[in-house]
Amino acid sequence: MISLLILWPLYIIGIQAERGGWWRLITPVTLVAAALDIILNYTELTVLTWDRPRHGEYTFSVRLERLQRRGDWRGTIARFIEKYMLGPFDPDGYHVKVR
Repeated sequence: MISLLILWPLYIIGIQAERGGWWRLITPVTLVAAALDIILNYTELTVLTWDRPRHGEYTFSVRLERLQRRGDWRGTIARFIEKYMLGPFDPDGYHVKVR
């Protein structure tokens, strides 16, 4: 799970590119973070959640949308990740959109 310690800071840095201005200079970081996110979504994050990505859930954020609606431990983990690890750093205040 050490690669998660790399993915999370890359997310924090990369998501700032949405703010515009000088933040756009870190766009290459978002490309690295996106590639790592896709790889981890199908490997380590599958083990962490004991849930395989469904068709179209290429990134962990997309899979978290589905997992947040669950009432079991997976939903609890997904809501925790959004509330404390992803949402506070997103310029909109939330990263995972719940439909």
